[in-house]
Amino acid sequence: MNIKDIALLAETSVATVSRVINNEDNVSPETKRRVLEVIEATGYQPNMVGRALRSQKSRKVLVLLPSIANPFYSRVLEGVENRARAKGYDTIACIAHRDAAVEAQYLDLLKTKQVDGAISFTTAMPEERLQIISRDYPYVQCGARTHSSKIPCVCIDNVAATREAVSYFVQTGHSRIAFINGAFARTYEAEREQGYREGLADHQLPFREDYICCCDYDVMGGYYACEKLMTLAEPPTAIFTSSDQTAAGVCKYLLNHGKQPGKDVDVIGFDGTFLSDMCTPAISSVKQPGYEMGKTAFDLLYERMSDPQAVVKRVTMLHTLIHKETTHPLPKTKTKSAPKGETS
Repeated sequence: MNIKDIALLAETSVATVSRVINNEDNVSPETKRRVLEVIEATGYQPNMVGRALRSQKSRKVLVLLPSIANPFYSRVLEGVENRARAKGYDTIACIAHRDAAVEAQYLDLLKTKQVDGAISFTTAMPEERLQIISRDYPYVQCGARTHSSKIPCVCIDNVAATREAVSYFVQTGHSRIAFINGAFARTYEAEREQGYREGLADHQLPFREDYICCCDYDVMGGYYACEKLMTLAEPPTAIFTSSDQTAAGVCKYLLNHGKQPGKDVDVIGFDGTFLSDMCTPAISSVKQPGYEMGKTAFDLLYERMSDPQAVVKRVTMLHTLIHKETTHPLPKTKTKSAPKGETS
């Protein structure tokens, strides 16, 4: 069954059927009703790929997620979808499970023109491949900075964020500070480890290999990483993690073993998702502006879709270290009291 068959059964032209399918106005109500009845009766499905190839515009954008386990991704996706809808675009969200082959398969939608552009989070594909995709199609990397200046991206400064967390621990009296990072060798993971090392160096603290662990971004990953750290001969008194889920696992281990997060061991997570508030105690965290990052990522993509020769932009957004119940508050700055007989 094709469009010619529909036109024959509806006793009209192929052009008229095409106008009905595309919801154009210049078709009489009677003819439109007749065509729609034939389509419904036959179960005809328009060839969307063919339509996209002919029109050159699908009015759809692809958002490629590594997983849906991290609530941070849903916040960014919400920002993308909100901005896309305002510009008349639909959003197609696909999960690649950190598999380069799956990512490549979804990004082929650019080649077949089923989507007009793509936004991806941290990918498993080599950056050289992404650079080629960005050269040929509208593409934006979200959540991680790329090495190539030719790929548009939006992210926070991961090095600065981690250095700030380490500095916070030092200011609240800690010198034995551990770091639980992700285990996927992503650019942002390397940046966070760099920030951890620089943060220690900022305060003349030695780097200890046994104080750094890698695990998946989930509660049990954090749980077992914390177990490894806390069974050391000299366990850390503060732990920084690369996700709120990991931090939740750290807190779970500490509580199960008679230690109070925020009193016995300080903990800071990453992303600032709702999960940090749902846990007891509430987890201090480096908050990424996920929703705004999503909106900005679409804005960058829209520029590329509107003008393939537009200047490549690489946007760094601000992070915020949110203090909650798993860290000690910063010590209050002492003010000098005025000598007796004087007023201040």
